[in-house]
Amino acid sequence: MAERGESIRYAYWSDRRVRSIAEDQGININPRWKTKVTVFKLPLISTGIDFEREPRTLNRRKIAERVERAIGDLAVEDFVTPPSVSYAKGVDYVQFSHFVCDRPDRVVLNIRSHASDGSRVVVCLFGSRDNMTGFVRPYDHHESGWSSSAMWSITDWLATQCTVNDSQWDDPESISVEAMKIAIYQGKNTASEANPDQPWLRGYTIADTAKAEWFAEIYSDVMLTPGRWNLGERVDRILVGAPLWIRTPKADVRRYRDYRRELNNRGPL
Repeated sequence: MAERGESIRYAYWSDRRVRSIAEDQGININPRWKTKVTVFKLPLISTGIDFEREPRTLNRRKIAERVERAIGDLAVEDFVTPPSVSYAKGVDYVQFSHFVCDRPDRVVLNIRSHASDGSRVVVCLFGSRDNMTGFVRPYDHHESGWSSSAMWSITDWLATQCTVNDSQWDDPESISVEAMKIAIYQGKNTASEANPDQPWLRGYTIADTAKAEWFAEIYSDVMLTPGRWNLGERVDRILVGAPLWIRTPKADVRRYRDYRRELNNRGPL
């Protein structure tokens, strides 16, 4: 993904989720002993075997490589594959926002992707702000705006990994559309609607990155019935789940607090 020598950062890393999946799938992410054969040029001695141990703690890149290699083709990247998928990955635009709910430490990520057949896909990933260490602070200033009345239902649905839906949005498409509205439109206000090219004006938003590698566990995956929904844009498929990691060149992440600070210094729009 990055050019040689470019610094890579994990804008999001869920250590708990990565380790849980590794354990469930039998993926070894612990350091291992490895052998090294050494040839000696001494009389009566031809070879020797040394045992070396990998670093006490594997770095995130190594852990991610093992998980991704073990999951293999189960992680879908081109969404021509029919629903439902268990894991998904890609290289796409990613936007991070606070998830307005009963817990102040929740975040939601929205990802726009295109399948090779032209289908338009929205991926909605719900996670923890604690997994964005270094990219967001608890008291970063953000604008406010619209919040969804479906929040409680989405929270309950996510708590069951999207297996139980007792809400008024009682079919898979309906509740997926509500999750997508939260991921994409939560926080919309007069300023953000008037200036769609300035995403930091939308309330509760945190940051974005234009081209990030992402890997996620998927709980819900639905194709929308053509003609049923009027969403203001074409959306063919919605995936809902939880992110394992988002990694990106360090310089590629735009932190909205910096843009808001500049706006405050300039005064009202």
